[in-house]
Amino acid sequence: MNLFHIGSELRRFASGKLPRAAFVVLTLLPLIFGGLFPWAYWDPITGLKDLPVAVVNSDQGADKDGTRINAGDQVMHKLLQTDKVGFEAATAEQAARGVADGTYYFALELPTDFSQSVLSVNTDQPQSAQIATVYNNANGFIASMLGNQVTNQVVATIDAELGKQASNQLLIGFNTIGDGLSQAADGSGRLKEGVTDARTGASQLADGTGTLSEKSAQLDSGAQQLATGVQQLDTGLKEAKKGASQLDQGLTSLGGATVQLGNGAQQISAGVDQVVTMANQATNAQEQVVAPLVTASAQLRALGVPAAVELANQFDATIAAVNGQGLGPQSTTASDLKRLQEGARTLAYQLGDPNSEYRLGMTAADSGASELASGLTQLSEGSGKLVVGTQTLSDGTTKLVEGTQQLSVGASALRDGLVQLDEGSGELSLKLSDAASRSPKFDEDKRDKASTMLGQMVQTHNTGQTLTSFGVGLAPFFSSLAMFLGGTMMFMVLRPLKRRAIDSGMHPVRVAISSWIPGIVIGSLQATAVWFVLEVVLKAHAVHPIGLWAALVGVSMCFVGVTQAINAFFGTSAGRLLCIILMALQLVSSGGLYPPETQPAFLRWFHHYDPISYSVELFRQMLVGGHSVFDGRLEHSIVVLVLVWLGAMTVTSLSAWRDRLLTLDKLHPELDI
Repeated sequence: MNLFHIGSELRRFASGKLPRAAFVVLTLLPLIFGGLFPWAYWDPITGLKDLPVAVVNSDQGADKDGTRINAGDQVMHKLLQTDKVGFEAATAEQAARGVADGTYYFALELPTDFSQSVLSVNTDQPQSAQIATVYNNANGFIASMLGNQVTNQVVATIDAELGKQASNQLLIGFNTIGDGLSQAADGSGRLKEGVTDARTGASQLADGTGTLSEKSAQLDSGAQQLATGVQQLDTGLKEAKKGASQLDQGLTSLGGATVQLGNGAQQISAGVDQVVTMANQATNAQEQVVAPLVTASAQLRALGVPAAVELANQFDATIAAVNGQGLGPQSTTASDLKRLQEGARTLAYQLGDPNSEYRLGMTAADSGASELASGLTQLSEGSGKLVVGTQTLSDGTTKLVEGTQQLSVGASALRDGLVQLDEGSGELSLKLSDAASRSPKFDEDKRDKASTMLGQMVQTHNTGQTLTSFGVGLAPFFSSLAMFLGGTMMFMVLRPLKRRAIDSGMHPVRVAISSWIPGIVIGSLQATAVWFVLEVVLKAHAVHPIGLWAALVGVSMCFVGVTQAINAFFGTSAGRLLCIILMALQLVSSGGLYPPETQPAFLRWFHHYDPISYSVELFRQMLVGGHSVFDGRLEHSIVVLVLVWLGAMTVTSLSAWRDRLLTLDKLHPELDI
């Protein structure tokens, strides 16, 4: 029955006012962490509305399409209207002084080029708008951290608003693009028609240049032949010029000789007259007659003139007749002499008289020969120039042939290129028409919705549990701290092992349980007080309120067993100190404030052996509930805490068995706290 004799340990608090007050304090002491701390930090985010933050608008605005835009005023207006943060308008000097002396926790400034940066999206140098922030760590680390979160939220809000405006301009541009694509499609259709016509013309041009190339080759051949003929003509003209000069000189010499011949012909005519006279006077003077005739004939032949040669022939005939018939009046010789006399007179007239037909003809021939020589000289000079011109013409036609060949090749290439251009322009027209049909069109309502979406492409949509308040999130950690602190403080008043039970020979397990039960009575009251503050006073609205109370009681029972085992094994003086050290180590490695993955390696390792880690998990399951049916952390935490309690009771039982032998250090401990 000694197992249930628990009143003797608690009866000590029944007499006197101070023990009763100590019992109440011991019961309510865990509320310092389990109630006061969660209440103090229950919802600091909502309290940001009273956090003084300076906002400085230094924006100078910007012009867009003739309209003055001041984005800083728009942002300033929205910030001052919000009820989530205590934004206050201030000058740059006021903000700097306020942050420095603690009037403002931090400050935001919209710089002078804020509007220009916002409107730079359509410029050659787009740039992000900047927001300057000023913190002062002397105002508090948490305040600066919250300020950073507020700044990020402000930036996100401004991004959404300004992004909506920028997207609206872009969507208007999409409408313009669609209209432009339609116009481009129409233009490309007309381009195809023009290219088709150009393709036909290019084919004709290619054919014409081919013909031109052939004809220019023929022209070049003719020009070569012309150059050769003109060269030959020039050579002939130079020879003709030379002959004409010789002819002119010969005719000039002939004119002089003709004058001499005329003189001779006159002498011959006079001699013939004498011959005729002598023939008439003396028939027997044949020899005297013949001799002058022979001389005259020789002279006439020497002249080389056809008339003189013909006259010489008559002389010869006369000489022959004289020699054959004699000179009688009735003879043929006399008749011949008569004709000879007349011919000699005619020859003397023609050769000696400047007005005779022969002399006039010779004069005209001499003048014509001079003119001919002069004309051939000019003609020779002209033919030289003609040779140069025809050679130049020949070179030009050669180049013309080369050019026409290149033109023919280029025209063929142009024709082929226009064929491809025709096909490409047709495809371009189809693609532009298709693009114009696919180009989005935004009316005003659709554009407003689309610009809102583009300005804030991603929004959170919570499909699981809603985010708890700050106090609810910290409640599992502070509740675990409260239960362990309650167990630690409890055995500063209660005895971890009943000495009377040990001395009476009670079984060590019964000793451990009978000494543990008074502690769990107080621990249950502590757990109930913490539960009342959380659920009733602070309105945590646990998912499992009764389960939360049961969890608090169960965790208290476990932690009372742990602190009892430490104090029983090491003694109350050292045990109290070790409990405080162990509590601190368990708290920093429990993961109640920060995920253990963010902590040093030793704490990450100890986290898996830390009882408070599992009490935090258990309280979370009761407060906010499990996220999935596959979440086994509730059962896992209960099993671990039960095993921890069993281990603690085992240590306490062994300590009770050990303490059956009373040693000197038990009577006079080296350290007493």
